[in-house]
Amino acid sequence: MRRLATDPDRVDWFQVLTDLARCGAPVLAVSSAIAVPQSTILGWKQGAEPKFADGERLVALWLGLTQRPIEALPRMGK
Repeated sequence: MRRLATDPDRVDWFQVLTDLARCGAPVLAVSSAIAVPQSTILGWKQGAEPKFADGERLVALWLGLTQRPIEALPRMGK
């Protein structure tokens, strides 16, 4: 099932990547950390959705670097 862009529970991947950059992990570092090409990550920043496993790795990286709880994960509706 495809999620609608307006789904309030949808992860805000742009904000996740922005948060990571603020924590000192630019696109190149994220790419290395989760083993995904930089071009793919830039696509996510522009609105593409990561594959499930890639999204899980990105969320795990976000949790580790930001030290925030999963409930604070940026969502489109928040």
